[in-house]
Amino acid sequence: MTNSESGAESARTDMTLRLRGKLQWVPVAAVVVLVAWVLAIPPVVDGAYGAVGGTLMVIAGIFLAFFTVTFVGYLVRPLRLTVSGEGLTVRLPTWPARTVPWSALARVADETVTTGGRTSAYVVVDFTQGTQALPRLCRPRSMYRRIAPAIGRAEGTQGLCIEEQVFELDAAGLLAAVREHAPADMPVSGPRGASYGEPEPGSARRV
Repeated sequence: MTNSESGAESARTDMTLRLRGKLQWVPVAAVVVLVAWVLAIPPVVDGAYGAVGGTLMVIAGIFLAFFTVTFVGYLVRPLRLTVSGEGLTVRLPTWPARTVPWSALARVADETVTTGGRTSAYVVVDFTQGTQALPRLCRPRSMYRRIAPAIGRAEGTQGLCIEEQVFELDAAGLLAAVREHAPADMPVSGPRGASYGEPEPGSARRV
């Protein structure tokens, strides 16, 4: 969903990126698994191998709790983007809003990657060298690191990756907002700025 606010000094475009329908069950399932994990702790600790089992339970629980908090956050407090003359503002579910100025951005592009017959679409925001905006473990940054080699980014390049198959994202609207508010020399490509990879022989292309 996109809401726009215009004014002489406060023109901006706000976008709320909710999880897509089927993915809204992921946080619910994660909560159920976390509760089951908590209930399983006492029997494991009281068992014959309580010390080892308890340690493993704690380690597994840390990762499970992080996963659960992350996805529940995206469900109850969706990812929000604001494009304005100041730059791109990102509000993560569990992190204060952070504005990345246009001077810290190198490019914004709408790109696709095809692997094994499955085509995934992304809006990719490349940072300039030395920019360290937003936590490295947040999904947009970790996803960028994951797909960077596939989309031809140089090693060490940092940025954000917004997944169209995960979030209800109007990619064309976001790119239009960037073109409207960013400096004229900001490279913006899309829709479908580039496509990487090839489907497997005989496989159907799908997004």
